[in-house]
Amino acid sequence: MTTHAKHRQPERGTARTNVSAPDYGFLLEGNQRAFAHWFHGMTVLSQEIAQFTQSRLHEDIAAWSMLASCTNPADVLDCQRRFFQKATAVYTQEVAKLSQMMMSLAQEGLESQQRRADIVS
Repeated sequence: MTTHAKHRQPERGTARTNVSAPDYGFLLEGNQRAFAHWFHGMTVLSQEIAQFTQSRLHEDIAAWSMLASCTNPADVLDCQRRFFQKATAVYTQEVAKLSQMMMSLAQEGLESQQRRADIVS
């Protein structure tokens, strides 16, 4: 038998028979849990965005109704001013809320990765 034949790689589709190979199943399980956690977080985030969008649509429709009921330019300007003040405040709050949700999701993911790294070490 030649030296080349001794170190030949197994053919494709055949299972490795090296019993001393490390078992990385716990890493796969950890990654699955991390993905499931991330997916849940993204679902909550998308639900929040959908709810916010729906409420904004209702507010925008109400603002158009208010504009339609204005009888003079001063009323129109006052109606627009109130709408923009309220919208600015609501959008600012929502951006802060979404930012906090994303930061929490990222922090939990980092902590999970750190715990797995500690286990491997």
